[in-house]
Amino acid sequence: MQSVRHSEDVHHQATLLQAWEQDYIQLHAGAFTGSLSTFRLGAARLFSERMNRSVLQTGALPAGRLAFGLPVRAGGRSCICGEEVGPNSLLVFSGRSGFEFLSPDIFEFLGIEIDVNGFADPVFEAMLHQLDTVLSSGRRSLPIAGARAAKLGRLLHGILHEEGLDLRLEELPAAATAFSRGLVGWILDMLQPAGTGEPGRSTIRHWDTINAIRELVADGQTCPVSVAELTVELGLSRRTLQNACQEVVGLSPVQFLRALRLSEARRMLQTDRPVTEAATQFGFWHLGYFSRDYRQMFGELPSVTRAAAAQTRRRLVSGR
Repeated sequence: MQSVRHSEDVHHQATLLQAWEQDYIQLHAGAFTGSLSTFRLGAARLFSERMNRSVLQTGALPAGRLAFGLPVRAGGRSCICGEEVGPNSLLVFSGRSGFEFLSPDIFEFLGIEIDVNGFADPVFEAMLHQLDTVLSSGRRSLPIAGARAAKLGRLLHGILHEEGLDLRLEELPAAATAFSRGLVGWILDMLQPAGTGEPGRSTIRHWDTINAIRELVADGQTCPVSVAELTVELGLSRRTLQNACQEVVGLSPVQFLRALRLSEARRMLQTDRPVTEAATQFGFWHLGYFSRDYRQMFGELPSVTRAAAAQTRRRLVSGR
């Protein structure tokens, strides 16, 4: 479900994130304006909070919730639980001790909240355990590479502002589970240090790994979109996956996954399935980015593929 709410009072702003027990204190003089945009699907809630004045925030989340996010605009210094927030930092708000956060003037924050309770999907449970371990490491400001931070910001912003996405996804089976798994997987991937892999394994021995990845994507029930999902599904290390993909197909695991997902989405479009269904079935949650990546890969828009396939079927039926 998508929603946007606005506020002209700092104390009212503090209540907009429901279930967060928090208090806001405005520090700099001037009329306050703020807003909160949210998107909820399955276990995940995404939100974008904007405020024009520096605020001291204190609070805590209910047990069983992971909450973290990325500042994408800041007009000055910020600090979380005594740690200076550097550029390209993932900020952790969940934890038993609660949080204290100083946000600057002209501030925008893209946040993620995940309910970790009650899942029957063992792969997702394992991924949540990995994420909880990383987020509970003790640090509240986790540095990530600039390119990864920019990618995460574009992804979250795109989902939050994709008009009508929640209504389209409600019509698709298993969308909530797939979305939550994909989101957690992306975060785990971005928090991993870049590695060079281990040398020495033969290309032939990697074919089984490549085929296993291909079969997971082709199955389409819960399509993996991240290396984190693959490590759990296949029981392999990131290093092994990196070596297999690089040595066999000359791509990183992320690039190989994207190529497979685009290929399966194209196959689905050629059976006259809607573009939204084909995209989200294979983990492309922002339709604008899907169209861009699809055109880069195949030289045409998804709608063109679907229309051409429909025209071919009509010719076959008419015998022309």
